[in-house]
Amino acid sequence: MLKKIAYVILVGVTLAFSTMALAGPEESVRGSNRDRVPVIDVRDFNLTKLEGKVVLIAFWQKLECDPCEAYISWLSTMQSRYGKEGLAVVAVNQDLESSAATSMLPKIHSRSQVVLDPTRKMGSSYELEGMPSTYLYDRNQNMTDKFVGFVTEETEAMEKAIAKLIEKEYED
Repeated sequence: MLKKIAYVILVGVTLAFSTMALAGPEESVRGSNRDRVPVIDVRDFNLTKLEGKVVLIAFWQKLECDPCEAYISWLSTMQSRYGKEGLAVVAVNQDLESSAATSMLPKIHSRSQVVLDPTRKMGSSYELEGMPSTYLYDRNQNMTDKFVGFVTEETEAMEKAIAKLIEKEYED
């Protein structure tokens, strides 16, 4: 009987979260063939909530960033490849208009988290040197690596850094 009650509660919670609509800073948007992508306002982001995970914080823009579309695709691949082993991708959008960010949501992996930072406050705290920028944190929330820009020739080094933190052998 208790198992049945727990199952009903689990189904109810799942349905509640799956019916969220685009309405405000804590929104979800349905991608073309993806599950919902969580989107939060920068004021609601807290790195400590991800303690115990390897965290990749990715600063990007839709506008004024030529390599960012390829970067978003790469981030989705990393989330897909390493998410089950504990990687959390946090894609921090720096566009002044949130509509630019939401147009990219169908390309972002559904297990990633998108943070809208139109005031660029979070970006300023990292003293960004270029766009996109990637910051890797180990499971104890120590920053271990920083990458500025995105060129396909450097993706192997970036993935090796992730794999090392995940403690999984890099696969070519």
